[in-house]
Amino acid sequence: MTSRAPLRRRLGFTMIETLLVMGVAAILFALAVPQIARIKTSTTLRAGHQQLSAAFSAARSASLQKGKTSTLTIDGSTARVSVMSGLNATSVNVFGPVRLDGDLGITLTPIAGAPTSLNFDARGMLTPTPAAVLKYRLSTSAGADTLCISPAGVILPQGCQL
Repeated sequence: MTSRAPLRRRLGFTMIETLLVMGVAAILFALAVPQIARIKTSTTLRAGHQQLSAAFSAARSASLQKGKTSTLTIDGSTARVSVMSGLNATSVNVFGPVRLDGDLGITLTPIAGAPTSLNFDARGMLTPTPAAVLKYRLSTSAGADTLCISPAGVILPQGCQL
């Protein structure tokens, strides 16, 4: 009678299998990290662009709605909208402040002499009317975007060039 030794049952993974899986995971992680950083930068810039666009739109619509001059004030990387109200012409804050630097880490810079205080008249037009398109640069440490405003005070579509 021949007796067979029972086969050893294999439990777990070998060291080589574990190292191979860890190596593949490390390669995938190294490929994904730069993409994640690019997505974060573009999302941050898009959010800043939308917030600054909202401030310009709020200034224009406040002047139209109230029938009085509204002012968009850009102070560093903060934007706020106020409108003259009442018989004694007091300034009332109607939008903001939007803090691009604190909330999103974005630096806001007027380009080529773009004003930091813009007035919209009761018809929603910039006064005084600028001679050229107004450009504002939004930048982070990893990227930049530009917001352009027409001489009439209308936000131009994305893609305006410096």
